[in-house]
Amino acid sequence: MTRHITYKDVQVPAALQGLINHMDDVESYREELRNLGSQWELLTILGQMSGTGMDMSETHQGFQHLTSELLGQLGLEILNKTVRELTGKAQVTVDIVIRNLFERTADIGFLATDEDIRRFLKSSPKQISTPTDTARFPAGQNLLATADQQGASASLTARFQEYVAKYSVYFNIILLDTGGQVLAQLDPDNNITQSHDPLLQEVLNTSAEYVETYRHSDLLPAEEQALIYAYRVTETNVVGSAPLGILCLCFRFEDEMQGIFKSLSKTDDWSILTLLDSSGRVLASSDPNQVPLGVTVNFNPQQDFSITRFAGREYLSKTCATKGYQGFFGLGWYGHVMLPIEHAFTQNTAIGLKTSAEEDMLESVMHGSRLFSDTLRSIPGQADHIQDELERTVWNGNVRETDTQSKVLLWNISAAGARTKKVFEESIDNLHKTVISGLLNDVEFQAALAVDIMDRNLYERANDCRWWALTSDFRRILAQTERSEQEQQKIAAILRYINGLYTVYTNLLVFDRSGKILAVSNAEEQGLLGTVLQEPWVQQTLELKTSQDYCVSPFAATALYQQQHTYIYSAAIKGPQSQGRSVGGIGIVFDSTPQFKDMLHDSLLRDQSGAVAEGCFGIFTDRHGDIISSTEERFKIGQSLAIDQGFFRCPPGSGFSSVIEFEGSYYAVGARTSSGYREYKTTDGYANDIIGLIFMPLAPVTSAHLKKPRKPATGSGADNIRDNGDIVELATFFAGQQWLGVRAEKVCEAIYAGRIIHIPGSARFILGKTMYQDKLVTVIDFRRQLSQGLAAKEPQERAPIVIVKANNERIGLVVDNLGQIPAVSKKRMEPVKQFGDSKSNYLECLVKPNEKSTHQRLLLIIDPDKLINTLLEEDSCQPEPEEAF
Repeated sequence: MTRHITYKDVQVPAALQGLINHMDDVESYREELRNLGSQWELLTILGQMSGTGMDMSETHQGFQHLTSELLGQLGLEILNKTVRELTGKAQVTVDIVIRNLFERTADIGFLATDEDIRRFLKSSPKQISTPTDTARFPAGQNLLATADQQGASASLTARFQEYVAKYSVYFNIILLDTGGQVLAQLDPDNNITQSHDPLLQEVLNTSAEYVETYRHSDLLPAEEQALIYAYRVTETNVVGSAPLGILCLCFRFEDEMQGIFKSLSKTDDWSILTLLDSSGRVLASSDPNQVPLGVTVNFNPQQDFSITRFAGREYLSKTCATKGYQGFFGLGWYGHVMLPIEHAFTQNTAIGLKTSAEEDMLESVMHGSRLFSDTLRSIPGQADHIQDELERTVWNGNVRETDTQSKVLLWNISAAGARTKKVFEESIDNLHKTVISGLLNDVEFQAALAVDIMDRNLYERANDCRWWALTSDFRRILAQTERSEQEQQKIAAILRYINGLYTVYTNLLVFDRSGKILAVSNAEEQGLLGTVLQEPWVQQTLELKTSQDYCVSPFAATALYQQQHTYIYSAAIKGPQSQGRSVGGIGIVFDSTPQFKDMLHDSLLRDQSGAVAEGCFGIFTDRHGDIISSTEERFKIGQSLAIDQGFFRCPPGSGFSSVIEFEGSYYAVGARTSSGYREYKTTDGYANDIIGLIFMPLAPVTSAHLKKPRKPATGSGADNIRDNGDIVELATFFAGQQWLGVRAEKVCEAIYAGRIIHIPGSARFILGKTMYQDKLVTVIDFRRQLSQGLAAKEPQERAPIVIVKANNERIGLVVDNLGQIPAVSKKRMEPVKQFGDSKSNYLECLVKPNEKSTHQRLLLIIDPDKLINTLLEEDSCQPEPEEAF
């Protein structure tokens, strides 16, 4: 059971404690409803004193209860929207980092097996490492340093430069011997020759495939803390092989985090994004002025949200542990977002609607969507129920009363009810728009995440093919005019080893200058050996000029991927002594079907349990709308996506969201065009815009029938303006869009139907009988008669029944809504001329609009006696229905 607290005399859920006072929209509605509550108290007292029998206590209490329900639900929905936004940012902050760092674990593992590094270490002078030798030779001193060694070091440094030119996420590569002496490094300004970091012994002794550390290290003395990936270089790839040295990759952590923060933050965003270690220490901050690096903050990843104090300020905060990536969870970091509580709920994101079609679509969504709680969805109905009962009570009071002062009181009571109901309607309408707007932001945010994940992933693919093309054995063997079977097997063995580490590829292949495949990594693809590749990307690859160039095939079906669609990344293999002449190439076949689908799946909206939101799906397309991937099987790769072409025209890095009609439902759809990552697709010359789309269902289009028909304004044509002189009081109501009335003296009162009992053999316009003042009253439905039809239909739930006097009996007329009880001058009443139109036979007269009225509608006055006679006459003329056999 939900626990409640009292906030300014209103009962609200306890979850809003300390928060609801910062919700400006809720506070505005609370104040307006409080003022209306004061009016209700006054009207209740006046009603009791007036002698009209108008006791508004029950109505007042009904609105008071509904006010608590409304404000509580408004507050919860606004809170949920804000927490959902914070959760998305916190989760992405940590998960994007983990995805990136997962690639680093593969990098260090592969680079530590590089044959050039091994050869360098094997040719390096031995190190003094035993205690007995330290008297004659200081620990770590080279026994031999030659010009050849210096040349080899320069050559290795140049190889490191090639590596970082492609894998630009690193700022330094350091190679040490097993005694901790630095043998080569990329950064000449890093003043370190010997390391005593415990990391080195951990690397030499670990059974893991890498060592990851983020702290201060003497390997990088100028850095307060550094993210380093390290592993031992061994004589061979055989497990247990003797170590030759230690390799360290130094990651651009601060640069990476600032890029992530920039992509997640907006110019008007007050939230502060941070990355925490397992103790709550801030490792990275989007605003170090507010939340500095190194400080410790309170956090609890198990809570939906927290209210925390930091540096004398209160924040709404959310913490998320990483979901991990392919079993990799890093160092136990958390994404943590802090939003100053005074700004947490001030962002106005309600959508503005421009056309009536948009209004109708939104109204259908609001009435048919599962976005809103049952409690919230029930409030408009409860408000309608209270207001309907109030209108009926006031209407009946006006029928009975002749005193002007009493009527003024009744009009004020009616007006107060209408204003109260309007506040409920406006607040819920605004909330619906805000929630849908928030959802539109969510789907666009997730679409941006999807293409960002794709760009980051494919950045690695462009790096891989270029780096593997520099493998010395590939270059040496392919430069030969003839190659032995053993040499081709060596190429294949290297490819198999690489593919074993990098499982995102179904196959790696090396081809010569003619395009003939010499080796493959996939044993099941041996049949490709000797095949001459004819695809255009092969010749384009062989024509690449430098080691920084690469080629990507179009996204198309290929025999290299079982006739499915994929990308093939490729790079030219140059001769060992030349960067100009290509001796062949390497192609890497990306396993696009599961990889892209996983990227999209990780970008879908989630519910509070972490499960994918029901019905949510994601799609990647190209500029033409051709599908590259989808989480839904019914959208096939290569087919065109039939939605508005505007989704495919956004410039790189831009996007938008909209509610669309698609496959019989309304969807919130977010789109974002890819913009690349680092140099990939930004400065490297490769252009391939991909659009990420996230679809979230809102409601079936058929839910339009759930929309509640709008009531005609009860003041239509009257405006509470009383005519002077000889006047007649009229009781008015609406049937369809017709404004009708009966002389007040012929009306008993309006009731809401209980059970209507159908009487077999009755006239077609008779619905049946109902109880009124302990007597059975015939109920008729003349609404269909107004539109050429006599078949009676069941009244809508709580449709009013007006009890009138007709032919010396009491008859119940089913109507749609009650109107006002105007007093009109007889001068405005015009007799109805008969033109043989039977439908007009029951009309007594027409009432022309008052000149001072803002409404210019005709009021049709019904004579109950004539109405019954006309219906009986027309029913007798209808043919009897055929009997069914």
